[in-house]
Amino acid sequence: MKPQSIKLFDYFYLGSIFLGFLAFVSAYGSIASASAILLTANLISVAIGVLLWYLVSRRRSTIAKWIIVVLFLLSLISVGGYFAGPMPLHEIYGLLSLVAHAVAVGLLFRGDAIRWLESDPAEDAPDTED
Repeated sequence: MKPQSIKLFDYFYLGSIFLGFLAFVSAYGSIASASAILLTANLISVAIGVLLWYLVSRRRSTIAKWIIVVLFLLSLISVGGYFAGPMPLHEIYGLLSLVAHAVAVGLLFRGDAIRWLESDPAEDAPDTED
């Protein structure tokens, strides 16, 4: 059974992906000139995010956990741009997505999540032998 930290990780990480997609959709009108390329890139980004979530939450991959951490750290490079001037709706969604991502990453380092990720999935399987 999943520990509480992983259940919360699911909510926050998938929520951050959703908020990131909302940020893209709300900014779509202002970036319509290169829309096909940006739409494809955003869809690929969402697919990679969902794949990483699946690998951590369902397959207990510590490699995927560290990829999520590295991607989060890389996303911190753009934080200063959020506070450079007026904040349109897509930037609000982007900032909320970043905060949700930060919470999700933090949850991966709680004790119950670490023990669960490092344990064997067969240990959690219910005993079906009679």
